[in-house]
Amino acid sequence: MLEKKWFLKDAIVDTGMCTLCGACAAVCPYDLIRFDENGPYLKDECYRNGEGACKDVCQRVMTDASRIALNTFNFKAKPPSVLGQYEKIVSARATDEALAENGQDGGAVSSLIAYCMDKGLIDGAITTAGFAKPAANIIGKREDITTSQGAKYSTVPLLTTLRNEKDNFNKVAVVGTPCQTYGVRRMQYFNGLNVHPVEKGKDGEFANNPTIEYTIGLFCMENFNYHKLSDFLEKQGIKLNDIKKYSIQLDEMIITTDEKNIEISLKDLQDCVWDGCKICRDAVSKVADISAGSSGSSKGWTTLIARNAKGLKLLNDANEAGYIKILNEVDIEMTKELAQFKMRKFRHELDKRLNSGEKVSYYWVRDYPGVRPEVNGTNFVKIKTDSGITTHKYLGKVAELAEKYGDGTLEMTARKSIEIQGVPGRNIDDLMAEVYDAGLKTIGMGYATACPGMDYCPEGLVSTKELANKLTMHFAQKLTPHKMKVGVAGCPNSCVRVRDHDIGIMGQLRPVIDETKCTGCGRCTELCKFNAISIEGGKAVINRDLCGNCGWCVRGCPHEAALEEKRGYSLWIGGNGARRPTEGVLIKSFCDEEEIIETINDIARVFIKYRTSPGKERLGNIMDKIGQGTFIKEILEN
Repeated sequence: MLEKKWFLKDAIVDTGMCTLCGACAAVCPYDLIRFDENGPYLKDECYRNGEGACKDVCQRVMTDASRIALNTFNFKAKPPSVLGQYEKIVSARATDEALAENGQDGGAVSSLIAYCMDKGLIDGAITTAGFAKPAANIIGKREDITTSQGAKYSTVPLLTTLRNEKDNFNKVAVVGTPCQTYGVRRMQYFNGLNVHPVEKGKDGEFANNPTIEYTIGLFCMENFNYHKLSDFLEKQGIKLNDIKKYSIQLDEMIITTDEKNIEISLKDLQDCVWDGCKICRDAVSKVADISAGSSGSSKGWTTLIARNAKGLKLLNDANEAGYIKILNEVDIEMTKELAQFKMRKFRHELDKRLNSGEKVSYYWVRDYPGVRPEVNGTNFVKIKTDSGITTHKYLGKVAELAEKYGDGTLEMTARKSIEIQGVPGRNIDDLMAEVYDAGLKTIGMGYATACPGMDYCPEGLVSTKELANKLTMHFAQKLTPHKMKVGVAGCPNSCVRVRDHDIGIMGQLRPVIDETKCTGCGRCTELCKFNAISIEGGKAVINRDLCGNCGWCVRGCPHEAALEEKRGYSLWIGGNGARRPTEGVLIKSFCDEEEIIETINDIARVFIKYRTSPGKERLGNIMDKIGQGTFIKEILEN
C-alpha cells in the first residue's frame, strides 16, 4: 500500500521534531489527522497532498515568534530575552482551599479559570485531565475544574479538542505547555502569519474552532511519552490508577499515591522523554497571556507571569475579586535559571542531532525580528540603519558579524537596511546575541525609508531622516504584518517614489511673489519645471493649478522676489508597486509632523476595519474596493 503524502510526516514527525500539540488536527477542514503512540498520522489521503493548513500552522515548521509577539504584545514587542516579555511577576495561591489543595502548586491556575467562568469571560477551558491515562479535555462547568487539576507530564495532542466545538463553546481558555501555546498563537494569527486565509474544505467548510480568549502557558522542562512512562512505572511496581499527583523538583519526579511519595531520578526517565521535547527551547511559555509554574515561588505557591495587557488585567481582576492571593516576593533568578537550563539542554540536543547527521527543522530562527530563511537552507539577518544613515563603526561591526556567522556577503536593500547573508540556523542564536550586545538594531518589513532631505541635499525642503526614524519607531510594528510601506521625500523630485508607497510623505514649499521686488526678469520661468510661472505686466504670476510647490523659484530668484509663504509635508496614500499595483492619491497638504502621525493612526484604523484578506490586500487595493472617497472621508472625519 502506498504511503500517504504528508509534508509534516517527512519534515517533522519522522525527524523527531513533533511536540504533539495537536494544532495540525485542529485546523484540518477534512478531519484527516489522528494520533497514536508515535505521533500524528493521516487516516486518509489528503486532498492537497498533505500541504495545507496543517503545514502552515505547525509551530515546529516555524514558530514565527517575532511576528506572533507583535500581536500578543499589542504591537510593542521587545527583543527576545531569557524569561520573555512580561508586565508583572507574582507568587499566587487559590483562596478556595479545595482548589488550592487539589491543584498544582496552590491551584492559582485553576482559580484563574474559575474566575473566567464565573464572570462569563469564557464558556469552557481546554486542559489535560487524568493521571492514569492523560487526555485532552474541555471543562464546561465550574464544578468540573478539579477533575483536571495537577500536572500530568505526558504529551497529549491538546489542541485537537478545539475541533468542531464552536457549536458547544463560543469562547475558551487554553491551559497548556509552551509548545501548545505556540500552536494556539499560530492558529489565532493564521491569516497574518501565513499571508493567506485559512484552508477550506472542498465544499467550503472550515474546522469549527471556538475563539480562544485566554492562553495560559505552563512552565515545562520536558514531557514524556505516555506509553513509555507508564511501562516504566509499572515495572517499578507503581499502579497508574493509584497515582494522585505528579511533581518535578530539581532532578527528581515525585509521584504521590494515597500511601506514599515515590521519588524517581529524572536521569532514569530520559528514555521516556518525548523526542520533540528534547529540542524545545522555551521553559516558561513566552507567548502566553499568563505563564505559570512552581519555579521562583515557595512550596504551595505558583509563579504567575502576566505577559501582556490582557494577562495583567486577568491577574489583577482575579486578585481584586478574591479568587487568588498574591505575593510580590518571587525569586526571579531561580526562574531565569530554569529557562537557561532548558536552553543548555536544547543546545546539547541540537549539537547531538547535527553531529549525527539528523535532519533538524530550525523552527526558532524567526523568534528574532529581521531573520528570514533563504532558499538554500541558510538565513539572512536584516540590520536596520537610520533610514540609510550609519557610522563606519556600526557598518564595520555588521561586516565583522557577516564574516563570523554568515558567508561573508552583505546586501544593501531597497529599504536601506543591510542584510547579513548565508547564516546557518545553528549560528542564529550566537549572531543575534552579538547583534543586541553591540547595539545593532534589527527590524522586519515595512519601516519607513527616506531620501537625504534638507539635512544633506541642497534641493531638500524638509528633514526626512529624523521623521522616517520617528515613524519607524511609532508604526513599524503596528503597520506590519502585512504590509504597509512608508516613504519620505524631501521635495517633489520624489526620489523615493512617494506615489508608489502605501503612505508617501513629501516636502513642499508654497511660493508667493513680492511684486515690489519683482522686475519681471523671467529667471523664475526658466527654473520652474512645472511651467507654472509666467510674466504678465512685467511681473511674475504663479498658476496654482500647475505649481508643484518645489521651491525652485524661491531658491533661484536673483531679486529675492519669490518668497516662502509656507512649508510642510504633503501626505499621499494607497500606492504600491506589488502584484496588484496602485497609485497613491494626495489627501493632505502642508502637514506638520504631529498631524502626519495622527493621520497615519487614522489610516491604520480604517485599513484594519476593511481588510478582509491579509497578505492579498494592500492599502490601495482596499481603497479601490470600497471607494477612495469613502476611505478618505472616514480618515478625515475622525
